[in-house]
Amino acid sequence: MRELCDDLVFNRRPDALPRLIDHFEREASDGRSEIDRGTAEEQTEETTIAERIHQAILRRRKDGIEMKIDEALLERAPVAVLNEILLPAMKDVGDRFGRGELILPFVLQSAEVMKKAVAHLEQFLERSEGSTKGTVVIATVFGDVHDIGKNLVHTILANNGYTVHDLGKQVPMNTILEKAVEVKADAIGLSALLVSTSKQMPVCLEEQDARGLRFPVIIGGAAINRDFGRRIALLEGGTRFFEPGVFYARDAFEGLDLVDALTSDPQRRQDLIERAKGEALAQRERRPAAAPSRAPSISAVKADRVPAPQPPFWGVRVLDRIDLRELWPCFDLRSLYRLSWGAANTKGDAFARLVGEEFEPRLRLYQAQARQDALLEPKVVYGYFPAAGLGNDIILYDPMQPTSEIARLRFPRQIGGEHLSLADYLLEPSDGGPSDVVALQIVTIGRNATQRTEALQAAGDYSESYFVHGFSVQAAEALAEYAHRHIRRELALENGRGKRYSWGYGACPDLGAHDVVFRLLDATSKIGVTLTPAFQIVPEQSTAAIVIHHPKASYFNAGATREVAAAAG
Repeated sequence: MRELCDDLVFNRRPDALPRLIDHFEREASDGRSEIDRGTAEEQTEETTIAERIHQAILRRRKDGIEMKIDEALLERAPVAVLNEILLPAMKDVGDRFGRGELILPFVLQSAEVMKKAVAHLEQFLERSEGSTKGTVVIATVFGDVHDIGKNLVHTILANNGYTVHDLGKQVPMNTILEKAVEVKADAIGLSALLVSTSKQMPVCLEEQDARGLRFPVIIGGAAINRDFGRRIALLEGGTRFFEPGVFYARDAFEGLDLVDALTSDPQRRQDLIERAKGEALAQRERRPAAAPSRAPSISAVKADRVPAPQPPFWGVRVLDRIDLRELWPCFDLRSLYRLSWGAANTKGDAFARLVGEEFEPRLRLYQAQARQDALLEPKVVYGYFPAAGLGNDIILYDPMQPTSEIARLRFPRQIGGEHLSLADYLLEPSDGGPSDVVALQIVTIGRNATQRTEALQAAGDYSESYFVHGFSVQAAEALAEYAHRHIRRELALENGRGKRYSWGYGACPDLGAHDVVFRLLDATSKIGVTLTPAFQIVPEQSTAAIVIHHPKASYFNAGATREVAAAAG
C-alpha cells in the first residue's frame, strides 16, 4: 500500500492512479485484509475460467486477459467463448449500470477489457460462422458536430458482438443509406444533439420510403424524446406507419436492447415493430390541437428604464493569453462530475468516495497536463455594441457610426408567464439611434482537445476519451464564465448583475443568430472558429453568448420553446 501511494504522490508511473484504485476496490469488494489475501487467491484459482473472465471484465482488469481467453479455448469453441462468456459479462456490466451500481466511465473501462479479449479471440473467429450478431450503421446526422453519445453506442454495440460501421459526425443522409445498402445492415442508428439537426431523422424515413428500403431506424440524442420517435414514424402527414420501425433509445444500453430485439428472432422483431406502431397511432389520436397565441407584444419589464453602463471601448477585442490557472476557479464541478463524467446517479458516501478517489485526482492530473501539453488553447473574442430594444428585436449599431444599424437579433416571446423577450431588457431607440449597450462573446479552447479525444477513441481507450472529452467541454464552459466575469468587471456590474445567454437555450433557441455574431466579432479570422451549415460552432468545445446588463434580466423559456418542443416531439 505504501508503494502504491508513493507511486501516485511522486508520479513514478503513468498507471499509478488506476493501480491504487484497483487495489482498494478489491479491498472494499471482498472485505478481506491483506492477511486473508492468500486464501482469497486460492479460492479464486478454484473458480471456473468463465467466472474469472467474467470478473476480469466486471472489475476492469486488462492484465492477463489473453491468457484467460487461451485457457477458455481449451474447453470451448471460439464462438462459444464469445457468446457464452464474454457477451454475458458485458451484459452484466450493462445491467449494473442500469441499476446505478456502476458509473459510465467504469463501463467504458470494462469495454476496454472486452475489446482486448475480443481482439485476441478474433484470430480464432475469422474462419468461424456466426462470429457477429448483426450489422449496424451509425452516424451523427448532417450539421451536427457532437458525437460523444454516438461513440458510446459504438463501444457498447461492438463489445456485445455486433459489427458496427461508424460513419462519424455531420454525415449526409445519402451517405448513411448507401452504406446501409452496401453492408446489408440490420439497423441504422442516428444521433442528434440539437432540435435543428434532429430534423434530419425524418428525412431518413422519407428517403427510405421513396427508395423502397427497409432498414429499422434507432434514434437518440439530447434533442429528442420517445414522443418525437412516435411522431416521425408516421409518414405522409401522419397517415401511414414506417413499417420497418422507428425506435427511440434513451441511452446506449437501451439501444443495445433494441438491436438485440431486431436481430435475435423474427417474432421478437415483429412484436417490437407492432408495439411501436400501436404507440405511434395512439399518440396521433390523443394529440391536442395547438391553441392560438395571444401573447402581448411587450412585457412589464420594458417600463423599467435602466441607464446603460459605459463600456471601456466600442468594437471588438481578443483575449488569447489566458493563464489556465485563472480558468480553474470558473469550473462548475457539479456539472463536471455528475454530467460530463457520468456520476449523476451516484449518491451519498459512494459519490464522496468517487470524487475523492477518482475524480479529484483525475481533475488535478488533467489541469497539470493542460499547462504542459497545450491540450487547452483558450481564446476569447468579445465586443461592445451600441444597441436598442424594439419589439422582439435587439438592434445593433455600428460603433463608428452610431446611427447606422448593422444587425438585428430576434428573440421569441413567452406565450405565458411574464410574456418576456430578451429585447424587453433594452431601452427603445432614441432619436433613431442606440440608447443601450450589449456585449457579445465567443470562446473556444481550440482543436487539440477534439483531436486528443478522437485519437483515444480510435485507439480503444474509451474511458480516457470520455474523461478528456468531459474535461474539455467543461473547460469551454469555464472559459465562457471567465469571459463573462471579465465583461461584468469592465462594465462595473455588481451583485450578480449581467446575465449571459447562449443560443440554443430557452430564451434564445435560434442558432441561426450565430451567423450574425460570427460576422460582427470576425470570429473565424480572430480565434479560428467556424460554423457548420446548422450553425454549430467548430471546434465543439466553443460557445457564443450575449450579455445583457439589465438588473432584472432572468433565465426563462420563451414562446418559441413551444415550437421547439413540437419539433422534438
